[in-house]
Amino acid sequence: MAGIQDKLKGIDLKKLKDKLGSLFMGPQEILGVDIGSYSIKVVYLKNEGGAYRLKAWGHLPIETKPDASPDDRKQQTVNTLRAFLIQKGLPVHHAATAISGNSVIVRYVKFPLLTKNELKATLATEAEPFIPFDIKDVQLSFHILSEVMEEGQKRMETVLVAAKKDAVQARVEVLEAVGLRPAIIDVDSFALENVHERGEHAAGGSTLYLNIGHTVTNLSIIEGNVTRVVRDIFISGSTFTKAVVKALQCDLAKAEEAKKSHGLLLEQEEKEKALAEGNKDALAVSQAVAATMKDLVAEVHRSVDFYLSQGPERSVSRIVLSGGTARMKNLSKYLTAELKVPVSLLDPFASLGQPADIPPDLLPTFGVAVGLGLRRNRDWA
Repeated sequence: MAGIQDKLKGIDLKKLKDKLGSLFMGPQEILGVDIGSYSIKVVYLKNEGGAYRLKAWGHLPIETKPDASPDDRKQQTVNTLRAFLIQKGLPVHHAATAISGNSVIVRYVKFPLLTKNELKATLATEAEPFIPFDIKDVQLSFHILSEVMEEGQKRMETVLVAAKKDAVQARVEVLEAVGLRPAIIDVDSFALENVHERGEHAAGGSTLYLNIGHTVTNLSIIEGNVTRVVRDIFISGSTFTKAVVKALQCDLAKAEEAKKSHGLLLEQEEKEKALAEGNKDALAVSQAVAATMKDLVAEVHRSVDFYLSQGPERSVSRIVLSGGTARMKNLSKYLTAELKVPVSLLDPFASLGQPADIPPDLLPTFGVAVGLGLRRNRDWA
């Protein structure tokens, strides 16, 4: 016995535990890889003494022609991500990524009271009435929120997620093609919840996140640290760009640049200045964007009304914007006026307690990637 104790004195037990954890469960560190239709966002966070440190990041535009085929876009995505990983030489081999859009369904349902293992065993049968896809074509997952009483019977409130297998497989193939092992496939909105959990919460009320990407806007409402509403809205960055194309009668590249340059003109002084300077493009862009923005605002109102209808104590006290379109000129000011709730831009790195050496206009685009980077291998077990 004494001999064993003597040997243990020279061993770092924490390192031993970490090695054993890696042996049986895989390494804890995970690369967050947010694969969008316009760009890839990569985040490598390392836990050092209980604090997360940003070790590497990448904002990688996917440079393909607008009419590129899905296979061409996929290959360009692989090439772009592979080149970044080779350049950085990161010591991480597992990755977390996420999906959203038409291929994912999130439902909040009440099931009969079961244990976690019982629900796992019967999930396909229990979930089928709530999923508009063939149950054989989807990957199913769930998270039990709480027990509730309904009509005198105990039931469990559950988040049910169904993702089409081909969409999941497409993400897996990209990661494997660049030498990464897919450890976690998340949903964009739930990845943002990880960032929210570490940030400062407004006193009273819930937080609504609008992650405005290139092809889809992820809307989620987080109450405390629990996401209560998830919707994907197909009014997004590309929708605004197409509206500008129509207004200016130009190609997509020029419209994208005009959208970034001019955005929304809200103050009378801005409009008068554009008129005085003969800047017809600025006025046309603002009008086109504002007309499309009204449709997005209407969808936000629908989601908030649904959330508020679930209980008289519910309220939304703030809105946080993320995604590539979040920094469009005057967007926060416009939404604050329309929705009567304070609107701010997300800096996902602020929740880590450290400034990030990243251009300010890119910070809101990293919300999902940071949320994925905060995951740890096997943290779902």
